[in-house]
Parts: sequence; structure tokens; C-alpha cells
Amino acid sequence: MDAKKETAAGMESVAQAERPNLLSSPPASKKQRQGGNNQPERESGVVKGKASVRKKRHPALRALLWTLRKSIVPILCVLALLGGMYAGYAVLGHRPGEEVFDLATWKHMYDLVFAD
Repeated sequence: MDAKKETAAGMESVAQAERPNLLSSPPASKKQRQGGNNQPERESGVVKGKASVRKKRHPALRALLWTLRKSIVPILCVLALLGGMYAGYAVLGHRPGEEVFDLATWKHMYDLVFAD
């Protein structure tokens, strides 16, 4: 039996006109070899032969988005701190909730904890 070689070095049984096409085309996927979908696979970023172009945003919007991305963790930490203060003082301590945000309350607690 005469088997055809698929390498560039062993292309004796392939016609001279077919050689450039064989060397430049990528190998067929499993679906194409089995007679499945004959449409070419799309590469990422390419839609219908056109490269996807990303629209540039306004510099002020880009700066705002960058700032929000970098500051989301500290903002969430501050919100968790405020929520924890409220839950500990008002819910667990059975005190009025508006006293949580009074500075005198926290000065009094500091003096209780660090008193001599």
C-alpha cells in the first residue's frame, strides 16, 4: 500500500500546484475531517473577517473608572467597619443607633479601655 506523507519533506505524491496550499493552511479540525461543519473556525477578536476595534473612552471617564477600580476594596472596608460599629453598638449593646456616629461616644470607649 502506498501511504501519502503529510510532512513537507515527503510530498512526492502531491501535485506541484497543491504544495503551497498544503504548507500554508492549518490542519483541519476533527469536525471538518469527519465531514461536519464546513465553515471556517473564527479566531478570537475576528468577526466576519473584520478585526474588532475597541472604542477609546474619554480620558476623564477612564480616570474615573481607574480610580473606582483601585478604591473599591478600601470603600468596602470602610462600609464594613461602619456596619460593624452600628451592629455592635446599637443591636448588641441596645443603645440608640445615632450615638454610633457621635465622636464623644468613641472617646468615652477609648477612655474605658485604656484607663489607668
